Amino acid sequence: MNWSEIPAAAPVAMTGLLAFMERWKPRSTKDFRAASADQIRLLAERHGGSEALPPVYREFLATMGEAMGPWRLTRGTTSISSLLEDARETDRERADPSRYLKFAIGEDDYNGRQPDDFFDLARPTQDGTDAFVFRLQEERLLRGSGAEHPFPTFSDLLRAVLVTKVALDLERGSPPFFTFGRHPDVMARTFGLLANLGFTTTELAASTTTIPLEARGRGAVALLRNPIDRDVSLRVRARGDAEERRIVEIIADHRAELMQV
Repeated sequence: MNWSEIPAAAPVAMTGLLAFMERWKPRSTKDFRAASADQIRLLAERHGGSEALPPVYREFLATMGEAMGPWRLTRGTTSISSLLEDARETDRERADPSRYLKFAIGEDDYNGRQPDDFFDLARPTQDGTDAFVFRLQEERLLRGSGAEHPFPTFSDLLRAVLVTKVALDLERGSPPFFTFGRHPDVMARTFGLLANLGFTTTELAASTTTIPLEARGRGAVALLRNPIDRDVSLRVRARGDAEERRIVEIIADHRAELMQV
């Protein structure tokens, strides 16, 4: 795939996600538990029915919506049982269900109450398979407070978080990390360099903001991201230390060129 072929937004297929996870960490999906059809129907009811749920989220629920085993997408829970229990609480005001769909409940930890995660159903992707997502405690959403936007879409969240957890965070320290500034050409230039090193897009698909890449001949994976209001970043990991060092040296040698205005 060439840079010009990468869409602004693209859905993740759950079959592709499972295949990638199992290739990099065998049996990593064994504890996934699907939500039942009744659970999905109940969750969808308050939002206008199952057709109101973005298709990529319906597929997620039907694959791992009850439990994700040891993996988490947020600092909280995406379990449909918890979401349904939360929805049954009638003694507090709720965000407009015709527009906002909560898909993760923030946990209480040593830093206090973590934010919730929502779909903005009024902002679907162009193909209608996904929607814009944001992070904010529900009570703050009701007050009109500003939200965090760590990922543009649910698919980008899945791509970035699970690639990081199962492939980049191997048991030998943090993966090599690069930033390249915010020049509009940086993503295309960095993508081109990685393509020359043998990296290609994966079964996770890619968007112009979140691109998982894999060089199977090198036993390597990369995650190229262009977060909202942040520098373009790249994390890389190879199964072998020597190969990882070679890739890192090449990227470091070209970093100034990639950032050139």
